[in-house]
Amino acid sequence: MANIKSAIKRAELNKIANERNAQQKSAMRTAIKKFEVAPSEELFKVASSSIDKAASKGLIHANKAARDKSRLAAKLG
Repeated sequence: MANIKSAIKRAELNKIANERNAQQKSAMRTAIKKFEVAPSEELFKVASSSIDKAASKGLIHANKAARDKSRLAAKLG
């Protein structure tokens, strides 16, 4: 464990951010899986929105977001 006060604080903040990122990424994956089980326009919007949120926060790359949304759209149509 770190001894310096700023390093201790940084480690705590990293832990909090890691948990938040994991929750959001998990929510994105859940939305995608719900859509894949029963494709519908409403579930597509929810999944697409969660993918966009993850990409805007840097959890996933922009190209991965575009690829995932494209695949979902193909399953919808």
